[in-house]
Amino acid sequence: MLQNDCYLFKKEVDWSALHYGVNIPISLQVVFYKSMQSFMKKGDTKDIKLLIEGVEYPAKMTNILFDVRKYPGHKELLQIRYAPNSATAIKMRAIFFESFNFLKDMREKLENKKKQIKIPENRKEYLAIYTTDFEDVFALDCITTVEKNQDKQNILTITEEEFEYSTNYKKEDNTADITLKNQLVKIRKLDRSICNNLKSLYDYRCQVTGEKFGDKYNSEVSEAHHIDYFTKSMNNDSDNIIILSPNFHRLIHKTNPVFERSILSFVFQNGVKEKLKINYHL
Repeated sequence: MLQNDCYLFKKEVDWSALHYGVNIPISLQVVFYKSMQSFMKKGDTKDIKLLIEGVEYPAKMTNILFDVRKYPGHKELLQIRYAPNSATAIKMRAIFFESFNFLKDMREKLENKKKQIKIPENRKEYLAIYTTDFEDVFALDCITTVEKNQDKQNILTITEEEFEYSTNYKKEDNTADITLKNQLVKIRKLDRSICNNLKSLYDYRCQVTGEKFGDKYNSEVSEAHHIDYFTKSMNNDSDNIIILSPNFHRLIHKTNPVFERSILSFVFQNGVKEKLKINYHL
């Protein structure tokens, strides 16, 4: 039985998502991965429904069975597929019309139609996939350019620490305008889901110290931190998030060190370097 409202994947919208479907690497999707074996064996294909804006659309899900001799060490992969002329694909192109029109115009200029087209950062759109109460129904949250721009304006009224606190502890601002709350629902849900998935991946341990804060007291406490502050970058990809103990998280916000990805270390203004002791995703 799948856990309800479990985060599967955040996908940048591209030509394939608008016509054929998406691939989901599931080895890092900890909560979903734990229930995967009872849901689908490797090589299985089943009919599913995608819940988009309250309406169910047909698709097929396959748990890819890779030939280990040809692809040794290949990560486990789910595929969600639909036909280019299906109601599902048509709905996707209608929602993400800006991405579709941009990609269509760019493809018409290419001789090699298989060449990957990069959508500019400020025009990227996303879909987020979650489980539902029903094993064969998966919910898609669509995050369009219009919504991103609205969220970007609204997020300016919130400090980084306030936003991260609401993400880590489900704390909402009761004084916030109802319009602001509604507009940030998708982005808060997605950010919280990605952060919770990473906390599970690290068993609630701090990536810097390696310690499990609260373990002595039979408690699991860790916090997610956006390396490039979300209130400025609007980036909640997993490679922009790191899991920290509450104490180290407070220290990061107080001293504002630089995170050097080449050495996977926080570099403080006094020259001290703190290298990650645990890393599975950066």
